[in-house]
Amino acid sequence: MQRAIEERGIPTVSLSVLRGPTEQLRLSRVLLTRFPRGSTVGPSGDDEVQKRVLRTALQLLVTAKAPVLEEFAE
Repeated sequence: MQRAIEERGIPTVSLSVLRGPTEQLRLSRVLLTRFPRGSTVGPSGDDEVQKRVLRTALQLLVTAKAPVLEEFAE
């Protein structure tokens, strides 16, 4: 799905917690977090961390030239 959207000129970004499988997919822009599966944007109830993750992901849309896999720095 992400490739099809990118082919139409719309930048995308994915969030992931699994480096290996994500690298195999070769997606355009990926923000890799180190949170547990099911908590990709951060711990439940930690609004500040979740906002930082989402802001970082959205910033990739503006600044990153594809392909890029960036790790979220806590």
